[in-house]
Amino acid sequence: MRVGMDLTPLTGDRTGVGHFTAYLLRALLPMLGEDRLAGLATGLRALRAVADVAACPVRRLPVPTRVLYQLWNVAGLPRVDTVLGGVDVFHATNYFLPPTRRARRVLTIYDLAFLRAPQWCSPKIVGPFARHVPRFAREADAVLTCSEASKRDIVELLGVPEAKVTVTYGAVDEAFAAPPREEAARRVREEFGVSGPFVLFVGAIEPRKNVTGLLEAFARVRNDLPHRLVLLGRAGWQPEPVPAIAGRLGIADRVTWLGYVPSHAALPAFYAAADAFVLPSFHEGFGLPVIEAMACGCPVITTRRAALPEAGGDAARYADPESPESIAATISEVLGDAALRDRMRALGREQAKRFSWRETARRTLEVYRRVASCA
Repeated sequence: MRVGMDLTPLTGDRTGVGHFTAYLLRALLPMLGEDRLAGLATGLRALRAVADVAACPVRRLPVPTRVLYQLWNVAGLPRVDTVLGGVDVFHATNYFLPPTRRARRVLTIYDLAFLRAPQWCSPKIVGPFARHVPRFAREADAVLTCSEASKRDIVELLGVPEAKVTVTYGAVDEAFAAPPREEAARRVREEFGVSGPFVLFVGAIEPRKNVTGLLEAFARVRNDLPHRLVLLGRAGWQPEPVPAIAGRLGIADRVTWLGYVPSHAALPAFYAAADAFVLPSFHEGFGLPVIEAMACGCPVITTRRAALPEAGGDAARYADPESPESIAATISEVLGDAALRDRMRALGREQAKRFSWRETARRTLEVYRRVASCA
């Protein structure tokens, strides 16, 4: 069996889908045996150096993404299995299902927030995704998704048969190891200028992540705690910028927004040094930062929305994302109880171990082989 995989998420700055694709590729390659994998990267951005990419041939299509999508939708060309020299299965890793000549197609859909709650998503995403993704899901030979919550949405909102959808969870890579807490604190102080106790947020700055609610919650507790709020993540389509919100709330001197941190190796140090990680999202397809934080021994505060309880399990504390008061009270509870934080650290490390890239790769390869056998 020869498999084609869309590696376009490995171009440019890597965010959630890029990390998922990179870690899946890393775990999948050693399992292939006599099977072979070929990568396809489209668009004008460079393919970032990934050691695992060297283990498979990669074909570049340096065509602007929007132009290529129009060609695929209108003309049905170019067919990606032809571009790759013939494959049995093509894995579309990021929502868009390109045309093939003969290859069976597997599609990954991470979440359906753009249908479930479009007000939390960029208008640039909502229109095209709502227009095309339902058709792609019906046309695909199999659909992968990263949580049971997303699987329920795919079945309910897209009318896809349940048997066609397989859950392949995200996980924490074995190399994602936290340094000792004191060393972590020294590193974030020396390399990023963050000193003293802090609460951490990791994610794109956009309404779905509820950054405004987090800032409003932090404004309620800032006089009772010595902590800073540190935010790591690129600017998304947040209507009101973080500095403006922090200034309006009178907490600009206690909020540090570092933007996108290009070194993924720096993240474990931030998680290990933080007293708590807070992800108060309205919707997540899985919530990879939740288990990353737990693996690094950081107590996690999140919400019971969508897939977040699957990621957090009994190890997290949960707040109401609609209520800054609830988020503030949960932050105060966790930061005010050292014994609770110790219990959360221990439970979190065990919760993170429940997820494995090896198991995700095994289930993914099983889907490839199943659809290939139906050709």
